[in-house]
Amino acid sequence: MKIAIVGGGAAGLMAAVVACQKHNVTVFEKQNRVGKKLFASGNGKCNVTNSILTRQNLSKPNDFYNCQRANDVVSAFDYDDFMSFCKNTLALETIVDSQGRVYPRSEQSGSVLDAFRLRCQKNGVKICDNTDVYRIEKTAKGFKLHFGQEQTAYFDKVVFCVGSSAQTRNFNSFDLLKDFKINLTKRQASLTPVKTQKVWLPLNGVKTKCNVTLYQNGQRVMSENGEVLFRDYGLSGIVIFNVSAYIARNIAKGVDAKYYVSLDLFNEITQKQLEEKLFERFAVCGNESKTFFVGLLCNKLAEEVIKNCKLAEIIKKEDISKIAKFLKNIRFDVSGLCGEDKGQVVSGGIDFAETDENLQCKKVPGLYFAGECLDADGLCGGFNLHFAFASGYLAGKSL
Repeated sequence: MKIAIVGGGAAGLMAAVVACQKHNVTVFEKQNRVGKKLFASGNGKCNVTNSILTRQNLSKPNDFYNCQRANDVVSAFDYDDFMSFCKNTLALETIVDSQGRVYPRSEQSGSVLDAFRLRCQKNGVKICDNTDVYRIEKTAKGFKLHFGQEQTAYFDKVVFCVGSSAQTRNFNSFDLLKDFKINLTKRQASLTPVKTQKVWLPLNGVKTKCNVTLYQNGQRVMSENGEVLFRDYGLSGIVIFNVSAYIARNIAKGVDAKYYVSLDLFNEITQKQLEEKLFERFAVCGNESKTFFVGLLCNKLAEEVIKNCKLAEIIKKEDISKIAKFLKNIRFDVSGLCGEDKGQVVSGGIDFAETDENLQCKKVPGLYFAGECLDADGLCGGFNLHFAFASGYLAGKSL
């Protein structure tokens, strides 16, 4: 059969590699080369998956993804399956870090992209880059694609792998599906920095390791250790991205709530133990506020603590409890999430209710979906790329 894959990202490349073993495959990519987002992922190292994504772990209650169907897709092509695919199909060597994040052994995203492109090349996949598809038409025998400069071509089946935030000819990529009346869930940028009502401008660009706890309407809903990056609009960093995923999923569901995050800069000890540590500093650092935090906090962070705790030039013993309490619970009220320009993924998209177990469109037989266009989003750490690969594999295998 002749297969058209619209979108040459991670999902599209995976679908192509799998489908080309049996079919004649053409990939349409509007940018000047396939896999651009894949090339940029993981700060250029390409975090392809996470070792926690095994069927056993996916079968337990988790928040890896926003819905059970996304979990099911990944379970059908889990971590072990993907590792076998990397070894036996792509000849891609990988390494795993202490947090389960998997990278190519070269630690260069180009290695992943090259492996996919080589496999496509060897199996005769035709790649049409710099090519906009601007209409997908259902015909009696299959599909008619309109692309480029008023060009058309006929295909037996189509895999739609266009990212949810992509634009084609100045309109949203989902407009390609408007003739099919596909139901879309509300879309919201996710894995993005968080905007806060107060900002610590002097700390813009400063990082600190801490525990981050998210509160929804005053109730604790998630907590995670990690590195926070202070920005002039709020907070960023991987742990904050995961906080944004929780908020984005609620926004996509229409949940209206107030959120704030609490930073615990000394989560390894109790407030009482921190007070004792601070008392001990009097003997070494003295009681002048400008030198009291030397060796404990970076200078800019110390200045913010002094200001927010309203400390005088001389720190008194009765100030210690106030300082410890502040360092264990620095509150930032969330005013919103940054947009798609700063987000890694988008929560929301094509409703899974529109697809069967193989990601084929129920309303339009022969049309399949894979990747970020679906209403699936995961946490940081390789979860989203794995979903893209897993959904591409499932769609490609089912053609």
